[in-house]
Amino acid sequence: MIRTESDGDSADRAAREATGWFVRLNNPLATDDDRRAFRAWLDADPAHADAIGETRDLWDRLEAPANRLGASGWHREITPPRRRKRRTAAIAAALLATGFACLAIWRDAGLIDRAFADHATRPGERLEVVLSDGTRLYLDGDSALDASFAPAARDVTLLRGRAWFDVAPDPARPFIVHAGAIQARVLGTGFAIDRDAGSVVVDHGSVLVMVRGAQTVGLAANQRTALASDGALEPPTMVDPGVALAWRHGLIVLDAAPLADVATELARLEPGRLLIPDPKLAALRLSGVFRADDPDAIVEAMRAGLGLKAMSLPGVATVLYR
Repeated sequence: MIRTESDGDSADRAAREATGWFVRLNNPLATDDDRRAFRAWLDADPAHADAIGETRDLWDRLEAPANRLGASGWHREITPPRRRKRRTAAIAAALLATGFACLAIWRDAGLIDRAFADHATRPGERLEVVLSDGTRLYLDGDSALDASFAPAARDVTLLRGRAWFDVAPDPARPFIVHAGAIQARVLGTGFAIDRDAGSVVVDHGSVLVMVRGAQTVGLAANQRTALASDGALEPPTMVDPGVALAWRHGLIVLDAAPLADVATELARLEPGRLLIPDPKLAALRLSGVFRADDPDAIVEAMRAGLGLKAMSLPGVATVLYR
């Protein structure tokens, strides 16, 4: 999918933001500042009221069966007064709705980040965007970013996931990407940043990578750097962009990857979590080339190749064990 910032995707963004606000305001820890911020968001665009209304309608449809469940006596209330029974049923419904919200956030950790991002993708979704300056970017699954352009600079913040950029040249305005501790600065080039791995790979051109505003590493075409365990940037190393950026073409290349890293890859491919309770199993390594649209093949490779067993609740979690 390719879209531009002016393609009228405000409805999609409003829907994502409305979901985020609904979850945020139903949190018992929501503050008055949260509520004031929500009111400002609501007043900013008439489409926001429609979006929050549709979100509430969805949760209302869930509340009806919850009310029936609460009224059925599952909470073990013994001959309660009518008023108390109604109140208990309402509480049960609210708890059930809150439980649904918590489960949604647990199975999809990026839900909130994506709800408030300028551009975002769900697990299993990939998106190509053309920014207002002509820069093309490609978002992998479960990724989110904000773009803020000013006369003196073009700033992008990668909130989660990974993205590839083909930056439109503009000598008067450097293009700066912030991704956690890493900052990449370019004038016009093609490169990718992975926030989870703390890595930068250059396809063509050159990139200046900084960490915490101090250490600086310059990268040329076909080079990579990443955060080391001590928080410093590794020296540049040569890579094959066809392998390092295979995810852009719908392929997942695993080269003796620890299963903990495989779990991160799977989270980009489909909703739900891969759980490996045994640290010894999480340290096992997997190699292979897989299609991004077939995450089950990765799980099967762990089962057949590493002798593991898997127990799955589709869309929620898969547990690996022996």
